[in-house]
Amino acid sequence: MEKTRSKIFWAISFGGPVILGLLMWLVYRTGNSVGIFPVAWMFLPAASVMIGQVVASRKDPSLPKPSMGLIITFLITTVLEVLCCILAFFMDGATVTNIGNVIFMIGSVVALIFAASAKKETRAAYGLSMKNVKIGILIVLLFIAIYMCVNIGPDIISKLASGKDLISADDPDAITDLIMTVVTLATLPVSLFLCFIPYFGEEYGWRYYLQPRLQDKFGKRLGVVVLGIVWGLWHAPINLFFYTPDTAVQGITIQVIACIALGIFFAWAYMKTGNIWVVTAIHFFNNNIGAVISGGDGSGNSYTWETVAISAAIYIVVFALPFIFTKEFRKDDKKAIEAQPAA
Repeated sequence: MEKTRSKIFWAISFGGPVILGLLMWLVYRTGNSVGIFPVAWMFLPAASVMIGQVVASRKDPSLPKPSMGLIITFLITTVLEVLCCILAFFMDGATVTNIGNVIFMIGSVVALIFAASAKKETRAAYGLSMKNVKIGILIVLLFIAIYMCVNIGPDIISKLASGKDLISADDPDAITDLIMTVVTLATLPVSLFLCFIPYFGEEYGWRYYLQPRLQDKFGKRLGVVVLGIVWGLWHAPINLFFYTPDTAVQGITIQVIACIALGIFFAWAYMKTGNIWVVTAIHFFNNNIGAVISGGDGSGNSYTWETVAISAAIYIVVFALPFIFTKEFRKDDKKAIEAQPAA
């Protein structure tokens, strides 16, 4: 049964991006926005895991029954997001992206209700338990603190060193922008509950399903590195047509390095807590804090090889090296990894 689940996972998680990548390329050539595609992409890993769970539970009645309300909600949301990608051929891309955002916000609320109302045994069997909440919150706060230091710290230090004001009191627009940024950042924890589902879509696939399997095969450290490479290359079409279309090779390179480094932190957080919601929250803040600070959607970036080298060094030093040598990566037991049905 595990082979069947594995085939389903790889076919959907990586076959889906191949098909969506072709659609994305066609829409990109028309000059229309392809912003909806990265959103739809995020649903594929968890969708593949959930379909595998349904198939396994039907073939083997001894397995725990999964939460069908959650699964149906998630799969319907996934299909609707993919349909939005097709709509991008015929409608304004920004409008389609807004439609997709409304869809996944509704899906988030409904999925959260089903996840919370599922039986305790079901949540435990399928990696949905809210375990180690206090330590999980501290880890999320740690990530936010590190992220803010890395992204805002250098600019603050540079201005202070050069004697410049952090913000000009004579520029009302700058003050207004700062206030709006702070307010938006402060509301992100609320937005998490309304927008978590695509981030759960990735984490339920990468951390819950694939991480323990790769760690079983390659060991705890190498397994996470392999996962980071897989995760980074999975983004390649998005780099080609959305994130870094003008410097695709550099973009894919830093994407892979970032996914390896962040994957180590995410893996540490997951092994430390056994809580998929913790890494879902970290993934949400990783994507959205950057968007709020930059004021953009992450598209149209350009990287030089010098930028790639500097960014890679920061990611490795900050997110990889301090955590890959922790006890979670050394100890032999797997108590920190959510137990899964032997399907």
